[in-house]
Amino acid sequence: MITFPVKTDKENAAVSPLFGKAKYFAFYDGKDLRVEKNPYEKGSQLVNWFLEKGVDKIVIKEMGSKPFNKVIQTNIKVLFAGEGRVTTNDVIKSFDENLLKELSPDELKNIIKEHESNKESSSCGSHSHDHNHDHEKNERACHKKIRAQNPYIFK
Repeated sequence: MITFPVKTDKENAAVSPLFGKAKYFAFYDGKDLRVEKNPYEKGSQLVNWFLEKGVDKIVIKEMGSKPFNKVIQTNIKVLFAGEGRVTTNDVIKSFDENLLKELSPDELKNIIKEHESNKESSSCGSHSHDHNHDHEKNERACHKKIRAQNPYIFK
């Protein structure tokens, strides 16, 4: 069985670039697709949940080091969803046609490095926050606006 993070529980949802903080996960056994709400707040906690469900492959866009460290202790393979917008139907079709690339440990480390460097930069992406005494206030207002505009991406 495979699993992958999705942005919503709607039909043909987009694959979420977030892994541990994804709101939902799709599970596909080769025939049936189920989408379940993520019961955890950290990616490392998800691995045990996946193992209990019989998952042997995870399809990702990005992943942090903690879930990676947990995954490499198991027999779960990590496959790459692809660049750009990828939907549930895209993943299922690619999986059924054996087109999803298994990531080597080095490729995974590069994805983690990129993921973690993105976390360190401004989460707004389009600008940096002023570094004055109002920094926290400005950042909260900015992030509140971005969350409102992107309710499926930000909590």
